[in-house]
Amino acid sequence: MKVSNIARKILITLSAFMLIFIFIPSLADAQYLKTTVSEIQKAQDQFDGKQVQVDGKVQSLNLRTSKRGNDYTTFKLADSTGTSMTVYSRGHLPISNGQSVRVKGRYNKVTHVPPRWTFYNQIDASEGSVEALK
Repeated sequence: MKVSNIARKILITLSAFMLIFIFIPSLADAQYLKTTVSEIQKAQDQFDGKQVQVDGKVQSLNLRTSKRGNDYTTFKLADSTGTSMTVYSRGHLPISNGQSVRVKGRYNKVTHVPPRWTFYNQIDASEGSVEALK
């Protein structure tokens, strides 16, 4: 039985959509280095500027609004060893203290925010994500 040209085109189109929806999300996650807060602390230069994925518990949660009216969230992310670092994200995140989360973002050893702010040892999750773990 021969497959018509229309059926062949439909099959090719469906195959392309499958590739997009199945493989592309896993490729997006591949750009993040799965690590721990402790490992980042031990090798800050190695991770500086890299996209990282770390799991931990939320501590010292702060939902703030800047003088310009921009919402943002900061918190300490503590791993199983108790080592922690600051996470920053634009907007108010729907998380709470003590909650287990997975953070995907860019680690920066030093971040300068002109004209006068400098932040050290921080993950910026603004372009990444912070998701609750169960």
